[in-house]
Amino acid sequence: MCRLHGTAVDAKDSKYTVELLREWKAQAQKDSWRGTLYGDGPLTPAWRTPTEGELSTRVRAATAADLAIFRRSDKWPSTAIALTLEVDGLSEPVSTSALAAALTTLDDLILVAPPGMGKTTTLFQIAEMALASGNASPILVPLGDWSTDGSTLLESILKRPAFRGISEDDFRTVATTPGVILLLDGWNELDAATRKRLAVQVAHLQAELPELSLLISTRKQVLDVPVNGTHINLLPLSETQQLDIAKTLRGDAGGRMVDQAWRTAGVRELVTIPLYLTALLTLPEGVPFPTTKEDVLRRFIAVHEEDIQRAESLAAVTDRLHQRFLEDLAATATRAANTTIPETVARKSVSETDDALVVEGQITEKPQPNTVLEALVSHHVLMRIGDPAGYSFQHQQFQEWYASHFVERLMLASVGDAASRDKLKADVLNQPVWEESILFACERLARGDPRQQEACGEVILAAF
Repeated sequence: MCRLHGTAVDAKDSKYTVELLREWKAQAQKDSWRGTLYGDGPLTPAWRTPTEGELSTRVRAATAADLAIFRRSDKWPSTAIALTLEVDGLSEPVSTSALAAALTTLDDLILVAPPGMGKTTTLFQIAEMALASGNASPILVPLGDWSTDGSTLLESILKRPAFRGISEDDFRTVATTPGVILLLDGWNELDAATRKRLAVQVAHLQAELPELSLLISTRKQVLDVPVNGTHINLLPLSETQQLDIAKTLRGDAGGRMVDQAWRTAGVRELVTIPLYLTALLTLPEGVPFPTTKEDVLRRFIAVHEEDIQRAESLAAVTDRLHQRFLEDLAATATRAANTTIPETVARKSVSETDDALVVEGQITEKPQPNTVLEALVSHHVLMRIGDPAGYSFQHQQFQEWYASHFVERLMLASVGDAASRDKLKADVLNQPVWEESILFACERLARGDPRQQEACGEVILAAF
């Protein structure tokens, strides 16, 4: 040590205790190992307060690590083809890369799009491109996941592994200057009470951190977002984008499938929607070509379930009744106007399905709820997410498709039964959250036998 620090350490009333010095030594050794093995470079010593620039660098590094975790998850888009946006007030469309470059200098933004158009994909693309610019820290928050957690927005972010070691004070210090962007994905996936809770938190953040940038995604049906931002709309895929995605996923065969889609009435418009184009491209060659939204999803699920190992694993747990469990879970989520089901609610849903299947004579022994949920996560389109844990479908349209089978059962039960029809009207038809599921159910019933067509007709009449 130099004379100055040696004297300070050896002083009779020194604050530099043996324990503190050993702690600093151990930390210095860890920093050296991290710098050598991982290329992290030396960390800020424990005895020195980091500067604002150092804090910004740490937050940006944490943001990059957090995005890398998303990149390895099922949420990450299957292709990197840039999507196109339309900004209110501008006549020319813009790309996600152009928007990302200017995000920190713009007002708050609201991304609006119909189901399946790629809202989550857009936010991932914007986050990745904003991070690449080197002067932004974009942080994506899937609101459906967050809704199961009692934490505030900042608490939920800072307890992620990538942000370990960054305090809320550190984050707030960095967010006092432009560069930190919160990408809040799925406002429409929250129920009314959770939207109210989030709105209060967003208002506080805007007041406390006016330089913080916000981008919130939602469907057109739920526009009560808590910011007065500029609306941006996702545009349908162009033919060039469709071909690029198809060839990325399936090569020349993908190009042929898109060409056939363009020549098929009812599908031509569907392939302008990323979710349906991707689902179509997963179908093997030789299967009947789908003609509607419901048809695309139904065939996608059928192909998914044809895998022998997957089918056997599901059958071992659910006695081949996995669809019924998924239908009731989807109905539970839709009824709650949410896309994430808390673990306790999910277990209760499975238990109630068990009881119903016993009454119907479908099973005699009830599988345990946790076992069913684990099988659906491991072998189907259900995902386990969040902390505390919750469950959601891989896409909201899958949830709505499975919930449509629950709606279909209600429709068939209401034929000739006034009481059932009134219940259907009150519990489903009059509730906006069931809109997509009702449309899927009517589409299937309209292709069915006369009784099913009658059920669809009665539902349409009841709606008016």
